[in-house]
Amino acid sequence: MTENPSERWRARGLHWHAHLSTQSSTITQRRYYSPEGVLFDPHSGADWVADTITQYSPETVAIEWNTPWGVTLDGPDVRDACRDQHVLARGRPVDALILTREGELYLYLDPLAPTECSQHHP
Repeated sequence: MTENPSERWRARGLHWHAHLSTQSSTITQRRYYSPEGVLFDPHSGADWVADTITQYSPETVAIEWNTPWGVTLDGPDVRDACRDQHVLARGRPVDALILTREGELYLYLDPLAPTECSQHHP
C-alpha cells in the first residue's frame, strides 16, 4: 500500500518541537534546547507559526521561508498557513527567518519520531 503524502506525519508518529531564537541553529543543536511548544498535528503547527508571526508582525520587514521547494520570500502582510500545514503533513520541518526592524528571529518546527524524542508522544 502506498503512503498518502498528506498522512506521512501520522504514519511515522511525528510530533513537532517549536523553537524561536535570535540565533540560527541546526536540528541537532535544537534537540538539546527546551522547545517553546510541542505540537502533535500539522494544523496545530501551522497555528503556532501563524500566532508567532502575528506576535511579531508590527516589527516584521520580511520573512524568508526555507521550504522543500526552495526559498520563498513573504512580505509582513503575506501569510500562507496552507503551505505550512502541507509541509508539516508531509513530515517536513518548517524553517523561517523573520527579519524585523530590531534584528533577526529564527523560527523552527522540527519533526520528531518517537525514537528521536522519548518525552512527547502524540
